Amino acid sequence: MLKSISTFAALATALILGPTPGAWAAEPIQLDLGNWTPSTHHLAVNAFEPWKKIVEQKTQGRVKVNVHHGGVLGTSKATLNDVKGGVYHVGLMASSYYYDTPLFKLTIGELPFAVPGSAVGAKVMTEFVDKHAKDVFDKLNVKNMGVFGTDGYVMFSTKPIRRIEDLKGMKLRAAGKAWVQIGKDWGAVPTPMMTEEAYAALERGTLNVMQISPTSGMGYKYHEPAPYVTQLGAPLIIAGMIMNKAFYDKLPADLKKQFDEELNPALVNLITESYDKGANGSYDKMREIFKAKGKGEVIALSPEERAKFVKPTEPEWAAWVNEANKRGYPGEAMMADFKAILKKHGLAPPF
Repeated sequence: MLKSISTFAALATALILGPTPGAWAAEPIQLDLGNWTPSTHHLAVNAFEPWKKIVEQKTQGRVKVNVHHGGVLGTSKATLNDVKGGVYHVGLMASSYYYDTPLFKLTIGELPFAVPGSAVGAKVMTEFVDKHAKDVFDKLNVKNMGVFGTDGYVMFSTKPIRRIEDLKGMKLRAAGKAWVQIGKDWGAVPTPMMTEEAYAALERGTLNVMQISPTSGMGYKYHEPAPYVTQLGAPLIIAGMIMNKAFYDKLPADLKKQFDEELNPALVNLITESYDKGANGSYDKMREIFKAKGKGEVIALSPEERAKFVKPTEPEWAAWVNEANKRGYPGEAMMADFKAILKKHGLAPPF
């Protein structure tokens, strides 16, 4: 009888005071990451899956990351709207798709022959965003997890491109609105297209040249329908990881701090390392494949030939400033700061 009374009293006390710390494990917070690249893509293998483990380990299981590969939750062009609308919580955003939004500011990093690679691109663009584009993500109602660049773009083509003249009349993939004029500068027929659509387009002949980073190109196997790879090394995409604002706002304060100071930077570091380490390895793999098949080539342009690709794109730098001014931004000041940041990181602006 006394034992029953004692047990009842203990239960009553527990109901009043609540459970002791650790007595009941809370359900983990579910974080959905939408990845529009394939599960075999270098970002999936080297960044998103490792980050899932880091998050779950560092938060001691309080956050569970569900990675959805292959665009099952949405396409590359839909990332901004999907993350903002809560279709998933974290996504990979390519600024070139959003030229007509405040993300235009980030496209300064996509100017031809401005930034050569991912690691330095992340440093340059982080500084530029801190100075001129902090407000962009708030205006779009998403959380900025970090910006970065891809490795320099190459041309996967169905016929060899050894000179700028070889591009004349060829249907060249344009990653975004600003890239259309670059294609025209080179004498090509710019063809706007999402990354996911290019393989089939190359097979059908509705696209002759796919511009993309060598690392990503290997992930999509563009070397199969387009076995000639010209090492141009420019431009590149300025991208970023974004998080649903409502999801972030509901996180406990300590988890917000952990994402801001540790987890978000870790993701960007994984991405930039994957791009930087993957480029040379991708060329080696492609050479092996081409040798085995007896068809295909990795083409290195001579400095003289590469210069012929650089020179016609000079007007695009001035055009960016003019467009910025039209939108009410301080175009000249932004360009001056961008060039100063490039020089700070040992890069010489081409114009």
